Amino acid sequence: MRIISLSLIILLSVSLETTHAQVWKLHTIDASSRGADGVRLGDINQDGLPDITTGWEEGGQIRVCLHPGHNKATEKWPSVTVGKVKSPEDAVFADIDGDGLLDVVSCCEGNQQTVNLHFNPGTSELLAPDKWRTQIVDATAKKSRWMFCAPMKARQQTVFVLGSKKPNAQISLLDAQKSPAMISKIRDCGWIMSVRLLDLDHDGDLDILYSDRYGDRRGIGWLETPNARSVGFRDHFIFGSDLQVMFLDAAQVEKRWNIFANTRDGFVLHLAQAVNGEWKPVRIPHPKGTGQGKGVAAGDLDGDGDLDLACTCEHAEGLVGAFWMESVDGLWKFHDVSGAKQGIKYDRIELIDLDGDSDLDLLTCEERDNLGVIWYENPLK
Repeated sequence: MRIISLSLIILLSVSLETTHAQVWKLHTIDASSRGADGVRLGDINQDGLPDITTGWEEGGQIRVCLHPGHNKATEKWPSVTVGKVKSPEDAVFADIDGDGLLDVVSCCEGNQQTVNLHFNPGTSELLAPDKWRTQIVDATAKKSRWMFCAPMKARQQTVFVLGSKKPNAQISLLDAQKSPAMISKIRDCGWIMSVRLLDLDHDGDLDILYSDRYGDRRGIGWLETPNARSVGFRDHFIFGSDLQVMFLDAAQVEKRWNIFANTRDGFVLHLAQAVNGEWKPVRIPHPKGTGQGKGVAAGDLDGDGDLDLACTCEHAEGLVGAFWMESVDGLWKFHDVSGAKQGIKYDRIELIDLDGDSDLDLLTCEERDNLGVIWYENPLK
């Protein structure tokens, strides 16, 4: 990302200017099941284009969608069910067995409470559902309601950072390549909404940024990855012990981290890192006529070189469920993306150019109106 003026991001005023321009065009990628719950990216067929994996919570399916090429991105994508599990909450691409091919890891909540491995049968058989093999990680069974997984490279192998909610809500490390697989808790939690792996202390390794939604330890914080001189992860709490924080994103501005977390408290929380390392909290109110905060992503949506915010909502009956905001002269200016006619419960966001026109589109999913895995086409180009 290009260097962005910090003065445009750290705003003393968080007033909102509202404008209702034409909504973005909606394209359906996959609407074959029920309850699409999250979108994660990876190039599973190694063609240089972003593919998607999603857990369908009510439908009990883990699905993969293959990017069909820029000229066909507005059509439904070739898709396959790679596993059938109960109450999936998350699915992510990762090379589980070290064979150079991306597999899929899924997390289940409800009464299922397992992490599952879905093994890639090979590029030529990706779209053959009966060729995929699913394996439950026994070490995770009935231990917690697993909500999120982030693959993490450690000592030349992949481990998985897991986040969960009660019972036994936690952030844990899963080593699935050991036999049997091993899991180790590194933080007690209330309800982990998201995990991001970033080098927050600029020491060359990835740390664990988290949003914890409920309980007496809720808020935004990060776990410092231990080095050769330290033992165990060190928990750095940042802010939000009185908030219900949802999904988060982060971006570097002038080599300092800026964290954005949507909340159910009526605003997006912006945590800006000062020169001395301290965090400055700024509240960016949700515009009127939008749903309750859910997802957030930071990126340059209008091509002006400055950082914008894309947001999604839940409880958006008759309200705008997806929108973006730009900072203009100290004000956050609202732009409608989805309109208010359809879409009730959206999820996390990926900002990515899906149609090859060099602007960022908004990829997400919606699970109450059963819009499924969808993307909104940026009208910039």
